[in-house]
Amino acid sequence: MGIRFLLSCMGAVCLCLNAPYLFAQENPGDKTGGSPAATSPSVAGDSGGQSVIQSQAIALGVDPLSLITVVPGAPPVRIPIAIPDTFRVGDAADSAGLGRTLAEVIRNDLKMSGLFEVLPVETYALVDPAKEGITRSTIQFDRWYSVGASVLAKTHYTLANDKATFHFALYDVDTATEIPLRFNARNATEANIRALGHEFVNRIIEFYTGEMGVFGTRIIFASDAQNNFRKIQSFETDGYGTITYNVPDAINVLPEWGPGNTILFTHLSSTGDHLYKYENGTLIQLSNFSGWASGADYCTKNGKIAFTGANEDNANIYTMNADGTDVFQVTNLPNNIQTSPSWSPDCSRMAFVSDYSGRPQIYIINADGTGMRRLTWVGNYNTTPDWSPKGDLIAFTARDERNVFDIFTINVATGEVTRLTQDQGHNKEPSWSPDGRYIVFESTRDGRQPRLYMMNKDGRWQTRLSPRAGLRTPTWHR
Repeated sequence: MGIRFLLSCMGAVCLCLNAPYLFAQENPGDKTGGSPAATSPSVAGDSGGQSVIQSQAIALGVDPLSLITVVPGAPPVRIPIAIPDTFRVGDAADSAGLGRTLAEVIRNDLKMSGLFEVLPVETYALVDPAKEGITRSTIQFDRWYSVGASVLAKTHYTLANDKATFHFALYDVDTATEIPLRFNARNATEANIRALGHEFVNRIIEFYTGEMGVFGTRIIFASDAQNNFRKIQSFETDGYGTITYNVPDAINVLPEWGPGNTILFTHLSSTGDHLYKYENGTLIQLSNFSGWASGADYCTKNGKIAFTGANEDNANIYTMNADGTDVFQVTNLPNNIQTSPSWSPDCSRMAFVSDYSGRPQIYIINADGTGMRRLTWVGNYNTTPDWSPKGDLIAFTARDERNVFDIFTINVATGEVTRLTQDQGHNKEPSWSPDGRYIVFESTRDGRQPRLYMMNKDGRWQTRLSPRAGLRTPTWHR
């Protein structure tokens, strides 16, 4: 079995390759000797005050992570926005409920964004719909101001010959002026109405932040299935539009977005565990290790896949081309376990997990195998790093003093560690949104089986994406 582990899953036996289970569950203590192979990490002192936290923890006789807590504070100012129901022009019946769906999508996305305070519809009583028009000159700005709105999002549509045309407008209530979004009228059907709502929201976010929103992008994950199998699925940011990929019934784990429309994942079988690529209904085996390979991470800048490979009992970090060729060994530590690589945005470096210090910690290494250095110095079980698209932060999972997993970030430049989740079950497997503003993760706060949540990068506005349980290891498309 090597370093694969048989775990008990609710009374049944299952195979898991998630990074938290690649390491022995006991804490052997930091190594003080040993002879590392060709790749040797820098073990110079940490930055960001981690050594101070360590010293304080030793003095108090507690786990260092117990001193890093979620600190309540005043929430950031959110923009109050009113989103009235979509107005239908004419008498044609909307049998598909397109107008209702559009308004629901816009409200939900803006609420999830954490940037806006979406005012409840029941507070709109001061506005008379019979007198409220669809142009700026007919809008009752004074009444919307009394409702508490600073911004007003208006939508209306016409139906003719089974064709719907939607119009969009955004107004600044304080100045009674229209905000230019460059979002023209669009035709819509039941198939694309949700995408239309996401796009409108993304344009609103772009106006206020200077960067397009991410709503409507997809998140891929492994989903529990019968016979302890796992299937690969994805859905949109709000949990709608689930796609199930036609991969063999088996234990398929750690899905990742590959080049183009391809999917990368780890397929566990009795004949070996390997990396596969799924493309347009076709499966292609990418790895051919005598041991096993898992956990692909694809970088668009260099077209390389980073992954964990093991020919014997220990695991190291490798890279290869998107077609499985040109395999290169990045780390060479034969007496340790290296796993969970995550590319930096420019593909020059990667973060990964190693037990070189005796306990799983986050390390950084150059893509050519040089410059390996330890990044985390607090916590005794740090795993699953994910490098932010902006390059400043790495999100990771850590096990605290109560044997509970939570999500933290570490600033790559300063070493400062911030805790994002606490006292809400196990929280693991963070993955950044394309804009670096949000993190998707799995959590057991609603039961023994994990569900998927998203939060802002500071840990605020934690939102469940779907009521379905048994969803694991999410990766956001970027």
